[in-house]
Amino acid sequence: MAYDAPKQYSPTLSVFKRLQLAIKLHWYKFITSVFIKVLHLPGIRDNSTLPTFTKVYPCQPTLTNRVFVPKSWKSGDALLPLYIDIHGGGFALMSPTSDDKFCSYFSNTNKILVISLDYPKSPQYQFPVPVEAVVDLVNAVLQDEALPFDKNKVAIGGFSAGANLTLAVSQHESLQGKIKGAVPYYPPVDFTTPIAISMASRPEDAGPDMIEAGAPMFNFGYIPPGQDLRDPLLSVAYAPRERLPPKLYIIGCAHDLLCRDAEIMAKKFANVEDTADTTWEKNCVKWEKILGEIHAFDVYPSFGAVKIRRDKRRLEMHESVAEWLFREVYS
Repeated sequence: MAYDAPKQYSPTLSVFKRLQLAIKLHWYKFITSVFIKVLHLPGIRDNSTLPTFTKVYPCQPTLTNRVFVPKSWKSGDALLPLYIDIHGGGFALMSPTSDDKFCSYFSNTNKILVISLDYPKSPQYQFPVPVEAVVDLVNAVLQDEALPFDKNKVAIGGFSAGANLTLAVSQHESLQGKIKGAVPYYPPVDFTTPIAISMASRPEDAGPDMIEAGAPMFNFGYIPPGQDLRDPLLSVAYAPRERLPPKLYIIGCAHDLLCRDAEIMAKKFANVEDTADTTWEKNCVKWEKILGEIHAFDVYPSFGAVKIRRDKRRLEMHESVAEWLFREVYS
């Protein structure tokens, strides 16, 4: 894909540094897999959030995707709007099961068909393999006549790494004109920005950032050595606006080091002059900065008053997205 930004390449790390990061990433993957297995043990797993069914497409036979049909929908009813979800996890961790709570809630509350896609994980599969896999799956979903959705009402969204993939796959030639709206939640959008710059951009009252220590590990896993960091399929902030869905709702968290780049990207796509407003909507782009919250606040373990606050903001965030989808994308 042609683009105007000058190239900037990822560094070639020493053998020792690569080994160090590889061991650390595989350890994180192991711990995460154990944690997920524990969460799915009988008596712990919340069966009320399970998908209606799962589906594997021949184009990506090793990936299992989760389909959520709203419980109020019955055969013969009008076709449903479609929302395609892509989970987060630094391109290396988690699976579609991690988004079951969101997908089940979003489907049943808003009467939307939600499909949660899987993708190959790093470091075994580096950029652009996950992008290409999700492109295959989105096309398979859109061509699936067994699914009860209106092809004129299609949106895609994701969290963190999944938000990056949301904007990456939307640029693909095969999907032009097919996806009407995109919702990237707290996305990484520019891999050229030094961590120190991103950290310095946060409010003075922001505490430690969980991404700061993990970013080198996740970047090592996902980005091949010598990769152009300004490739718009990787650093999606460099994407040509016309290649993206016509409607965008971009969400950042003020205490997240990724927020600054996401806000700059939103303003660029909307052709908005610098503004201190935390929420605005212009030229088919909506931006929302959630004050006082960290990356992935909506799923990060919390307790007491912090949990009450985050639960409230999580619901407000998803309600705002649903309102926007039905007003701008599904209307």
